Amino acid sequence: MAYPLFDSGYTLWAADLETRLKDQLGSSARALGVDPRLLLQSYYSGYTVTAALALLASRYPTAGL
Repeated sequence: MAYPLFDSGYTLWAADLETRLKDQLGSSARALGVDPRLLLQSYYSGYTVTAALALLASRYPTAGL
């Protein structure tokens, strides 16, 4: 799937996700080794930030979410 070059909705969603990761783990998605395409796919599939965090917890169990 092709994604737009800039999407302010995604930017805000990703910033919220990063903030929650920093608050909970003290680390960013990049530092945890999360594939950025997974985040894009999650956003455009309609995942909420909470659902995306649950997805990351299932895909990256060593992250400690």
